[in-house]
This record gives sequence, structure tokens and C-alpha cells, in this order.
Amino acid sequence: MFSLTLKIWLLTNYKLQKNYQGFTLLELLISATIVGILSTIAIPAYVATVDKFHYGEAKLQMGCLKRELEAFRTEKGYFPADVSRDNVPLGIECFLTKKTTLTPYNSKYDYENWTTSNPKGCIVKITFLGKDGERQTSTSSREHHQPGFHDDRERDSNSDDLILSLGVQPIEPCSKSK
Repeated sequence: MFSLTLKIWLLTNYKLQKNYQGFTLLELLISATIVGILSTIAIPAYVATVDKFHYGEAKLQMGCLKRELEAFRTEKGYFPADVSRDNVPLGIECFLTKKTTLTPYNSKYDYENWTTSNPKGCIVKITFLGKDGERQTSTSSREHHQPGFHDDRERDSNSDDLILSLGVQPIEPCSKSK
């Protein structure tokens, strides 16, 4: 009888002390739910950070282009003529095209020099065409009279363009470029 009791006691203690490996289904479901919740929070924040970086890089490149345009105007007395999108204005070296793969999102820049009637002169601006490489902003010469950056993403949720305007220029520096 003693040996049977000892055997039962040993088997019971062995089963209680046995170290089972692995997770239960409930533990796995809870872990997967937590990971899912954290990813829904982290992924949009990561994408927003990457976007900020790319648009910051575009602002740096546009600033370089602005300085070159101002130096060109100081040296020659006028701004380069308007060129079509992703083409380098004559005499400007800082302009990056899509072929270089150095532009953020492998997008395009557009240099514009438009004559305006009110006020008489021209608007000189550089447009970064954003993630999709297509223009969503208005091509109206009435916009962006004030110099500086104009981020159309704030005004229009469908637009991802970034514009750097040199503002309205007097007619003299524009007339030779046309």
C-alpha cells in the first residue's frame, strides 16, 4: 500500500513540477492584439516623420536654387527664362532633375517665370511636385505674390506640392528673359 501511495504521490508531483514549454492560444491572441494596436499607432507616425524629412530636403534644395537664381539676376540683370517642368534653367547648376535620383521621392521641380499685369512685373517661383510628381496646385500667376515657402498641403489635403516664391519682381529683370 505504501508503494502505491508513493507512486501516486510521485506521479502527481512529477506532473505538477513538469515544466511545460510554449504559449497558450489566449496568450498568443493577446500578444497579437497588442502588436496590432502598437503598429496602428507607430506606422502613421513613422510615415509622417519620413515625409517631414523628404520635404525638409526639398526645402534645402529649393533654397539652393533660390540663391543661384538671385546670383544669376545680380550678375546678368534678369532671371532665366521659364522652362518646362524638370528642365534646368539656363545658367543654373543647383537644379536637380528626376534623372539624378537625388530629388526626394524621385519627384520633379518646376522653375517658373511668369509675367503679371497687376502688379506689372513677373512672379518667379520654384515648385516641388511632391510624392506623386504631379502638379495639384493652381498654375495661376495671381497666386504666390508674397516671397517665401507656400505649403499647399496645409490648404488643400489633395495637394502635396511645395512652392518657393521669389515674389513679384519688377518688369526690368523679367523683360530680357522673355
